[in-house]
Amino acid sequence: MAAAAGGSDGEKSGFRWVDAARYAVAAVVTLLIAVVIVKAIKVVLRPEPLQLWVAGGSVSAVAIPPPPTEMVTLGLSIWAQNPSDRVRMYFLNITAYLFDKNTSAAASLDPEFDSMIFFQAKDDIVAVQLEAVESVLQMNAKKTHIPDYFELLYNGGSMSDVTLRLDGNLITEVTSEVNKTRRATYYCEQLLVGGDANDKSVKNKQKAICKQRQGT
Repeated sequence: MAAAAGGSDGEKSGFRWVDAARYAVAAVVTLLIAVVIVKAIKVVLRPEPLQLWVAGGSVSAVAIPPPPTEMVTLGLSIWAQNPSDRVRMYFLNITAYLFDKNTSAAASLDPEFDSMIFFQAKDDIVAVQLEAVESVLQMNAKKTHIPDYFELLYNGGSMSDVTLRLDGNLITEVTSEVNKTRRATYYCEQLLVGGDANDKSVKNKQKAICKQRQGT
């Protein structure tokens, strides 16, 4: 009888071991599924960044004579490319700063003070999946807005190695109800401001690709 009882205990122990192994396998599978889901969410939440560039690598400067007062209209064409085929991207509340070649746009902690001129973009940038869109930034600058360079630009002169800094809110639309928002800054370097649009140096200038620095 004792031998028979021992055999029964052995069978129960074997079943317990099999059950424990099943639970362990199930736990591992569950963990792997969770890891895959987390990685998939990260892929959706962290798509490739929005790409920006300045068409022709230049900023136009058009003199506007009085009345009522002398002005220079500064204008540039910004292109935005959404490389993602999953999400829509928005670049909102954009402030544009122009820095001369003697001032670092990236090192500036007070761009309104350090830049030679700044202005708020009138339009936001909305880029749907795999689409490139164009936005025009424009400002009428008086002499008080850009005192150090107004005469140069008003009289048809030009400035080289200018940096455009764009600060704004970059929003990634994961779903219709879930968005991820973060501060983002783009630097578009070696721009030409002003000059004759018919000049070869202006016509042959390539687009300026903007570098991105993301905030939290």
